[in-house]
Amino acid sequence: MKTLPLTLPLVQHPLVLMPLYHHQAVMLDEWTNHSTFLVGTKTGTGKTAAAVLPILKYKESAIMVYPTNELIRNQVAGVVNIARLEGLNPCIYEPETTKEEFGKADVLLVHIDAAALEKWGREKGWGNKWKVLNRLLENNKTKIIFTNPDILFLIFALRYRGEVLASLQGYRTLVVDEFHLYQGVEFAHALFMVHLARHMGMFERVVLLSATPDPEVKKTVRRFFAPLEIDLSTRSRYVNKGKRKAVHEVEIILCSAGTDPVETAVNTILSLREREKLIELGKQENEPEYIPAVVVLNSVINAIRLEDRLVEEGFSRNELLIARGLSDRDIRQKRPEHLLVIGTSAIEVGVDFKCDYLVFEAFEAPSFMQRFGRVGRHRPGKAYIICPENVRSGIEGLDKEVTRDEFETKVYDWYATPESRPWFIYTRSGLITVYTLVNNIISKVMEGYQGSSENIDVVKNKLENIAEKYAEKIHCERLLAAIRSQFAKAGQGIKEYKWLKVYQELNTFRTSLPSIRIYDYAEKERRGEQYASYNVDLISLIHRAEGLSFNPKLNFQGPEGMLTVKRYGKYKQVSVIGISSISEAHGRFFQTVDFPELSILQNDHCTPVSHIMTLKNHIFTIVPKNLVKSDWRLPAFPCGQSLIAFDGAALLLNELYLKNMYNI
Repeated sequence: MKTLPLTLPLVQHPLVLMPLYHHQAVMLDEWTNHSTFLVGTKTGTGKTAAAVLPILKYKESAIMVYPTNELIRNQVAGVVNIARLEGLNPCIYEPETTKEEFGKADVLLVHIDAAALEKWGREKGWGNKWKVLNRLLENNKTKIIFTNPDILFLIFALRYRGEVLASLQGYRTLVVDEFHLYQGVEFAHALFMVHLARHMGMFERVVLLSATPDPEVKKTVRRFFAPLEIDLSTRSRYVNKGKRKAVHEVEIILCSAGTDPVETAVNTILSLREREKLIELGKQENEPEYIPAVVVLNSVINAIRLEDRLVEEGFSRNELLIARGLSDRDIRQKRPEHLLVIGTSAIEVGVDFKCDYLVFEAFEAPSFMQRFGRVGRHRPGKAYIICPENVRSGIEGLDKEVTRDEFETKVYDWYATPESRPWFIYTRSGLITVYTLVNNIISKVMEGYQGSSENIDVVKNKLENIAEKYAEKIHCERLLAAIRSQFAKAGQGIKEYKWLKVYQELNTFRTSLPSIRIYDYAEKERRGEQYASYNVDLISLIHRAEGLSFNPKLNFQGPEGMLTVKRYGKYKQVSVIGISSISEAHGRFFQTVDFPELSILQNDHCTPVSHIMTLKNHIFTIVPKNLVKSDWRLPAFPCGQSLIAFDGAALLLNELYLKNMYNI
């Protein structure tokens, strides 16, 4: 069977050279009439162009926020293409950019993340990260900044000094792509950052983009911002001037049933003699973005296994573009010899591939549609689907040809749809995490501001007023007053509330357990010494690492040694011990510093990860196992008859517990 192409009418807008879809034309017409836009069109229908064209035409500087660095790299290339089609000279601004290139550019495109800041500081001698960031944000040229929400959050929290925050005044527009991915703590932070920026006189305009906006999230966005909502039903005032296939037809092929998705993927590729086809396709195409095939699997471990299996079957590692976690980010760069992408959820969101073949699996409906959208964007394609039996039966029962909308409706019937949890923003913990940001800003101002105490009070009162207006929007004024009182008690050293100060020190956008640098012996064998060391989040490490140990002689980050892994393998059972004295203190918050015996076990064995958790104080909560249904999005671990979670995850776990306990 196949999904039919999605064809949309085109119009000619007087401000631009390229023909546009109606929703893109409406964005240009309404750009100066609204402060917030919510663009919810399907994958492949030009959401990025809808946001970028007005920015380019009105010569604005803008901040564009993306959830993953893979997506940032992809989007920078896309914006370059849009600018050139409009007769502009864009420049991807990097340390090696010449003065001549800088001077001739109509617009600078700047990718900013932690690694980029380090590179700029190292290669240009600009000093530490805040100085680098301040120079990159200078209002000396029309700029589009591409960054992640973590960097933006740290700017607002004054981790990069007040001068950097002040630089945002020069940016009129904020674009947040794939905003539906932010859930729980992240969603609360994203909403509050926009609210905070607005009340600080930043970002005249906010554009929210999503191919799959959750209805409950949309309700919250409407309440906060009253946006102009734009989708494929939106019509402009211009007469149709032809039409274009926004998304091409895709033939759907069900992979042979099997218990191992890796072997299914290998057999699918080899049975079709794909390697020979891929080589020929690679030779025929001249476009640098083209890659013949893309494989997206649920598990990073299966992605690793698939790479190794394809090498066993005759593929060269140089022919495989690896786009997954548990690896050095430098291996994810596209090269001409690549024939096949092997990725995970890191590439399912918005990354634009010019490919002919897609092999994928998914475990929930939004993920399925995001991955399915990787093929058919530029040409007809084939999608080989590894799916459970109910989905297989459903697809087999469809007509030979269905529209993409019909297919999407069925997918949402077949797969589970995870709850987005927008309700978290209305809870005590939801307010705590945003008020923590306010407190952090106030603390930084008091530490570094050289003015009078009266001026400090003015800043403090303004920030408190911004928090009050936020609480008013969600009808939680009394809850905010109670939280203020609790923070005051924490400042007085009252033990019950000390955890709030600990959380304040930890507060980041994702507020998850830290990432650390490790040494991977298997990656050394695959790719060499230069790729053996990389950053990994503790959750993935403890669940997947085999031969996890500490080597005091390795010193990539100093003399203290490093964690090492022999390889990654099957999912490990992780549990926590050492808190028996509070085993029934459900729904309260504690500090790890008060529990020196706390240990994190992997398959009932102690691990060096426990030591990592002692390097900084963390908060945690415990709840009864039988009262909270956890899923992969919430890193909670068994702890006797309870579940335990740390830091931001602890806030969400606690609210889930209260929600179930009191049927809220």
